[in-house]
Amino acid sequence: MVSAQMQLSAYSAEARAQFARLVAQASPGRTIPDGFQPKKPVLASLLKDGTELTPDTLFPFSQVTLAHTATMLRDTYHIDVEVIGVGYLPA
Repeated sequence: MVSAQMQLSAYSAEARAQFARLVAQASPGRTIPDGFQPKKPVLASLLKDGTELTPDTLFPFSQVTLAHTATMLRDTYHIDVEVIGVGYLPA
C-alpha cells in the first residue's frame, strides 16, 4: 500500500495537486511548488509508550514490507525513506 501511494504521489500530477491542496488547507499560507516530488518520505509506526523502534519491535511481515518498500523507492525512484517510532500517550 505504501509503495503504491508513493508511486502515485511521485508521478501523478493529480495526486501532487491533491497533496498541495491538503497542505494549503492544513497549513494556511504554506504552498507546495509546482512539479514537487517527494525526496524523503517519513514512515511512522505507532509504538507502545517507551518502546524503541528496532527491527525486533516490528512484526516479521512489517519488517519485510518496510524493507521492500525502502529498497523499491531507493532503487527505482532514488527516494530515501526515513522510519520513526511515534509513542502512544493515553488520554
